[in-house]
Amino acid sequence: MIKFTVAEFIKCQVKPEQIWVSLERRMHCGLGKCGHCKINDVYVCLEGPVFNYRRARDLID
Repeated sequence: MIKFTVAEFIKCQVKPEQIWVSLERRMHCGLGKCGHCKINDVYVCLEGPVFNYRRARDLID
C-alpha cells in the first residue's frame, strides 16, 4: 500500500524527501532487544517508526 501511495505523490511532483511513511510493526519490547521490529539493520522501535521515504524505500518489504 505504501508503494502505491508514494507513487501517486511522486506523480504529483512531491519530492521523495518530503514524503514520510510509518513502518510501524508489532513491537514486543520497544527497546531493540527482541529484534521483532528489525528490518535489515534498522530497529524500527528505536529509529522510527516514521521514516523519510528516501530512507524507508530500502526498508519496505
